[in-house]
Amino acid sequence: MIYGDNLEKSVYLLYGNDNYLLKSRTEKVWKELQIEEESVEIYDFEETSIDNVLSSAMTIPFLTEKKAVVWTNALFLTTAPVEKEFSNIELYLENPNPSTTLIIVCPAQTLDRKRKVVKLVLDKAEVIVCNKEEHQDLYGEIKRIIKENGKSIEANALQQFISRVGNDSLTMMNELDKLMLYSEGIDKIDIQMVREVTTRNLEENIFTLVNAILAKDDQLIMHIYKDLLTMNVDPVWMMGVMMSKFQEILYTKELLQSKRSFEDIMKYFQASKGRVYYMVKNAKETTDDGLYDYMSELETLDYQIKSGQIDKFIGVEMFLYRRVAE
Repeated sequence: MIYGDNLEKSVYLLYGNDNYLLKSRTEKVWKELQIEEESVEIYDFEETSIDNVLSSAMTIPFLTEKKAVVWTNALFLTTAPVEKEFSNIELYLENPNPSTTLIIVCPAQTLDRKRKVVKLVLDKAEVIVCNKEEHQDLYGEIKRIIKENGKSIEANALQQFISRVGNDSLTMMNELDKLMLYSEGIDKIDIQMVREVTTRNLEENIFTLVNAILAKDDQLIMHIYKDLLTMNVDPVWMMGVMMSKFQEILYTKELLQSKRSFEDIMKYFQASKGRVYYMVKNAKETTDDGLYDYMSELETLDYQIKSGQIDKFIGVEMFLYRRVAE
């Protein structure tokens, strides 16, 4: 969705929760403006100072008529707390360099429209919204792309592909590209090909593992854990993500207690309906004490591993086996 009539603006803003759309439409902007990729400079808001980005934007391009400066992770446009001064951004927006196209990319569904700098960006920039459609049909989209490549996919293979890559569209498209290359010369994609090529979304696996722990699904707990081990996932990393997932459930409980709606919780976590469904379900069915017990046990285990008291593989297995024995 694009707002505005002037296609030659010097500043563009792309925001939304669809990482694939953010990436593809950012590239589309500079290509439509006939800017060569060699003349595109990319900076991350979390890694590069504001002054350095603006200095690059103000610098006249070398050996070309125009260039693009892409400013990713522009979280200063959201409600996230940012301890930085925005006055230089505001000055630049009032008088942008006509030989530079500044493309500001913010990976968030909504902006903090109360901030002065946000109001100015919205006023001065060409705005492109890159949010996922609520009714987005991943199955249909994947089948469409596969058909365009002259192939078909078995139903169980399609289901396996979705479960492995999760619902992040950027990950989905990257994995689909790999699958298309791997299946070159083959008309029909089967489940074995999907398993051989696609990489599991590791965080989605931990999310499912936490759900299995809370549901006391013994078989699923050990199945996911063994699956993660075959992918050489560090047990300490597993513990850290499990901790964050238990913490998310506690936050969800607080939001529910504050009478926040299901849609509010989706916006707060920027998560899909399916994911929030389980977060709300777990929040309603699990006590605070139960969640704190899991987190306390993981914190103790983390200390024991880092202090050399226990092997990390044995420690995590013991934690999970205790869940199976409950």
